[in-house]
Amino acid sequence: MDKHDIAGKPFAARFARRVLAARWPVILVTLIIVAAASGGMALFEFSANYRIFFDDDNPQLLALEKLENTYGKNENVVFLIVPDDGDATSEKALSAAVWLTKAAWNTPYSRRVDSLANFQYTTAEGDELYVRDLVDPQQISEAETRSQIRDIALSDPRIAGSILALNGDVSVVNVTVELPEDNLLEAVAEVAEFARATALEAEERFPGTDLRIVGTVMINQTFVEASIESQMIFLPASLLLMALVLGILTRGWAGVAATGLVIVFSILASLGLGAWIGLPFSPPISPAPTIVLMIVVANCVHLLVALQQRLRAGDSKRDAIVEAIALNLHPVFLASLTTALGFLAMNFSEVPPYRDLGNFVALGILASFVLSVTFMPAVLSLLPLRAPRERRRPGPPKRPRA
Repeated sequence: MDKHDIAGKPFAARFARRVLAARWPVILVTLIIVAAASGGMALFEFSANYRIFFDDDNPQLLALEKLENTYGKNENVVFLIVPDDGDATSEKALSAAVWLTKAAWNTPYSRRVDSLANFQYTTAEGDELYVRDLVDPQQISEAETRSQIRDIALSDPRIAGSILALNGDVSVVNVTVELPEDNLLEAVAEVAEFARATALEAEERFPGTDLRIVGTVMINQTFVEASIESQMIFLPASLLLMALVLGILTRGWAGVAATGLVIVFSILASLGLGAWIGLPFSPPISPAPTIVLMIVVANCVHLLVALQQRLRAGDSKRDAIVEAIALNLHPVFLASLTTALGFLAMNFSEVPPYRDLGNFVALGILASFVLSVTFMPAVLSLLPLRAPRERRRPGPPKRPRA
């Protein structure tokens, strides 16, 4: 970009000069604002409930809540007993069901346990009715008794397809829990941890029997764990890849360091501001930091490339930064604006977490734009910058003189 281009962008050039003239106040104010914004992360309410995918006035959710208010909530943990031999009424499988039924009563917040072992089976003898457990632990070693249990279970619609699979190869121990309204996240984690430990112990006690855990509690816990684990992997990996690529392209650490600071500050500002305005954090929100990272890199690369070009052309560091901002301020602003509007359009979604994701990312885009054209130039002006050397292409070999 030549001087005529600068003359055609007086506002951008004047803005850049003012940023550099006040670089220390700019850096200090940025640190204060980011710290204040990120303080909102202490207010985060991480939701571990699958109901977050529905609005409060959703007809299906209202119908479910009405049903629960009448008959009680049905949060549960389900143990699937899957024997290797495919017979859920074998002696080993029934022994596992008996042991697991007793152990399941120790599940935190449990209020009911249903299985083959404690299913109440009614028999009649004359005028007398007798109610007993379907499975008597003292008799399951007898083949005739096991055959009778299987026949009764598969012929009873309350058991077949519910507690015992229709083909008899899997049985279920269903634990109904009543979770507290407050500290739901901790309660879900506590129940899930107990269920996993119990399943492991059952597999050790009954070799050849596979225990699998499902249910609404496990779904909620899996949402939380998957979102945390993915960010523990993808966000650091993205930062490392970004640093590597930028280091190769710019052939210097200054641009990488400045871009890294903008990324971290943009993510902190995005999450913190979202928490301050009351946006809940849920598993579908977990991609927000990675999305913000990509947008920040795009903004910063425009500035770094222009900066490198001006340094290579012989400009001083200050002039190169001014010209880089003058060239890119308007394009980066338009790109940030249109991208933010695109994510804000997610507010038209019927799924609340997707609306929150759009708002979180839009806040991150706003923060990334402001930081890219203020904080980043101020930091770059303090770091050592040098023009990358031109790579000389080897010319054709010289012909030997005759």
